[in-house]
Amino acid sequence: MTAAIHDATVVSNRAIVPGIVRMRLACPDAAQHARPGQFIMLQVSEHTDPLLRRPFSVCSAPGAFVDILYKVVGKGTAAMASWQPEQRVSCIGPLGNGFNIAEPPGHAYLVAGGIGIAPLLFLLETLVQHHSGGSKAVFMGGKTAVDVAVLEDFSLLNQKHIRYATEDGSRGVRGLVTDLFLNHLTEAGRQNSQRACIYGCGPVPMLSALSKIAEQHGMDCQLSLESRMACGTGACLGCAVKTKALAESAVSSGAGHHAPSGYYYKRVCADGPVFNSRELAWDV
Repeated sequence: MTAAIHDATVVSNRAIVPGIVRMRLACPDAAQHARPGQFIMLQVSEHTDPLLRRPFSVCSAPGAFVDILYKVVGKGTAAMASWQPEQRVSCIGPLGNGFNIAEPPGHAYLVAGGIGIAPLLFLLETLVQHHSGGSKAVFMGGKTAVDVAVLEDFSLLNQKHIRYATEDGSRGVRGLVTDLFLNHLTEAGRQNSQRACIYGCGPVPMLSALSKIAEQHGMDCQLSLESRMACGTGACLGCAVKTKALAESAVSSGAGHHAPSGYYYKRVCADGPVFNSRELAWDV
């Protein structure tokens, strides 16, 4: 589907925990075509300040609706937090390349840091509804218990399959979610499972650690990158990320841009936001 501009209507817009909001938009066309890992670009003001649209991962697409999660951190999201039901807003999407679940794994590990849980919720929803076989486990990390409480708003989740890590120890184990996940793999004895896949979204250090865990344990790993975006369609090149290899499709489309030492730039918005972890260059 070619991304289109849609007139959407706010259905609900409520804080789940302080500073984190779940918004539902009535937008049938975008909802029909949305896939886990894709995002929309929202116009947050009818004026020039803020000027640029904001990107938000789709966290659910039930029926004619698109749900997003957002954290109130600046002028744009503060304006969004004031929106009331029935307000009309403009969005572009769905955009980007999502998670590849054409062949769902036997063991799906969803690892999120903070608001990075958003695209993984849509992924989990899709796996539960359309790929009932295999195990699914969610690992959620944050600084405090508030940061991981957003999961409680999603009734589809089975609590026994969710594990928490907080840096202050206020919920779950104290420490990083990547350590929690690595300990689970060790205890479960699935280090070399070829039918397992890691799906992650969160801060770059977390994703880099997940990439190393996947490599060490012989697992596939798909990571959704978070990035500031100006256009969301690949035109401005403002969300470039270094990769180790350039896909043939990127060469033919001109999406890849050569970087020093044989690395290449790809666009998070158009070539991602989901990448295979083996493709990403973390330490260059």
